Amino acid sequence: MPKIPLMRSKLLLLFFIAISALTACTSGNRKFNIIGNIAGMPEQTIVLEQLNANDIITIVDSERSKPDGHFELSGISPEPGLYRLHFHPGKFILLSVDKGNIKITGDWNSFENYKVAGSNASDELKNFLAAIREHLRDFNSMSIVLDTLKTRGNDSILNAAKKDFEDMRLHFTQFVERYADTTAYEPNAVFAARILNPATEINYLDAFSQSLGRRFQSTKMTRDYAEYYTRLTARKKQPTQKQAVNEGASAPEVTLPTTGGTMVSLSSMKGKYVLLDFWASWCGPCRGENPNIVAAYERFKNKNFTIFSVSLDNNKDAWAKAIKDDGLVWTQVSDLKGWSSSAATTYGVQSIPTNFLIDPSGKIVAHNLRGNQLEETLQQLLKNPDP
Repeated sequence: MPKIPLMRSKLLLLFFIAISALTACTSGNRKFNIIGNIAGMPEQTIVLEQLNANDIITIVDSERSKPDGHFELSGISPEPGLYRLHFHPGKFILLSVDKGNIKITGDWNSFENYKVAGSNASDELKNFLAAIREHLRDFNSMSIVLDTLKTRGNDSILNAAKKDFEDMRLHFTQFVERYADTTAYEPNAVFAARILNPATEINYLDAFSQSLGRRFQSTKMTRDYAEYYTRLTARKKQPTQKQAVNEGASAPEVTLPTTGGTMVSLSSMKGKYVLLDFWASWCGPCRGENPNIVAAYERFKNKNFTIFSVSLDNNKDAWAKAIKDDGLVWTQVSDLKGWSSSAATTYGVQSIPTNFLIDPSGKIVAHNLRGNQLEETLQQLLKNPDP
C-alpha cells in the first residue's frame, strides 16, 4: 500500500476533524423552519418570538412577507419551546416547536382558521386555543344574560343564572387543568397552566409545578417555570393590603406603562372621580361589561369623571386590539404580566372584571359596580348629571 505523505496526511486529518465538528453541530442544533402562506395578507414584517415560562420574550427571526402572503422564518430550538408569530395589527399564531419544517396556511380574513402541518404539538395547541375561544364566547353571552336579568329584578331567575355562570367557570377551569395534566408536550402544558388564576387555583398550580419536573426532566422550560412559580408563591405569602379593597380606604398608588410605553400614575387623576378597572382582552365577562363602562364614560366624562384601566394581559397586541375593538378611549395601562401584575397584587384582585370607584380625595367609595350600577352611582355622586 502506498504511503501518504506526512503533510498530506495532516491536511486530511484536519479536514476530517472539521467535517466531524460541523456534522456534530448540525445534527445537534435542532433547527426548525416555519413556511407560511396566508392568502390576502397585506405585505408586512412578521416577527418570530420565543415565549419563555418565566415571562421573558425573545425575538428569534423576522422577515418581510411576499405579495402573495408567503413567508419563511427559522430558528434553533435546543428543546421543545413555545413560539409566537407576530402579525400586524394585533394578530398572532402560537406554535409549540421542536424541530423540522412547519407549514402554516390560512386566509387573512378568517385568521383563526389557519392550518398547521409538520408539528403535532402545534396542531394540538391550535385545537386547545379554539376550545378556549368557545368557552370565552359562552362567558360573554352569559354575562350579557346576567346584566339583563339584573335590570329586570327577578331574583329567583337571576340566582339560577348566577349558579349556571359559576358552573361554567368550574367546567372551564377543570378543562384547562385536565389538558395541562395530560398533554404530551411541555410547552402546551405550561401555556395551559399560565391561563389559570393563581389566586384561586394555587393548590392545583402547586401540584402542577411539582409534577412538571417528573414529566419533563432536565429541561430549561421546567427550570424557567419553577422560577416563575417561586416568584408567584413569594408574592402570595406577602401580607395583602386589605385596606385596598375596603370602601373608605385610600387607594394605593398604581404606576404602569400605556400601550405606547408612557408611565402613568393613578394619583395623576386625583381631583376627579376615577374608576380603577381591572380587565383583560381574553376575559369574556370583561368584554361583556365594557359596553356598560363605555356608556358611563360617555355620559360623565365632562362631569369630573374618568377611568384608569389596568389590563391583566400578557400579549400587547391582543390588549391593543381589544382596546380598539371595544372603543376604550380612556387611560389604559399594563405591565403585561397577567395575573402576576403588580397592581392586581396590590389590590388583592382574584377575579376579573373587578373595579374600584375612587373619589376626588383618593378614597375608595364603591367596589365592583356592574351593569347600570356604575351610572346610577355616578348619578348620585356627581352634580348635574345628564337626564
